[in-house]
Amino acid sequence: MNRQSRRTKARNRQADDLPRTPMLSELSDEAAAQIQHLLSKWFLWFSAAYREPIRRYYEPWSMPSRRPPPRHRIDDPF
Repeated sequence: MNRQSRRTKARNRQADDLPRTPMLSELSDEAAAQIQHLLSKWFLWFSAAYREPIRRYYEPWSMPSRRPPPRHRIDDPF
């Protein structure tokens, strides 16, 4: 394999790795507002329906510890 073909392959690989933004279709102002309203209502419903698991996930102190804390001995200096 010669050096030119390596460079070409590397250049092609880099072009394919670039992030591509999805093409968004045009929406009217009313349609965009209705979709946003629908999503916000769904998000509020989801948050209320799954309140406990979400709270437990974000509060690590509410989870029981996997192992008990080390026992302190009175004779240990530290």
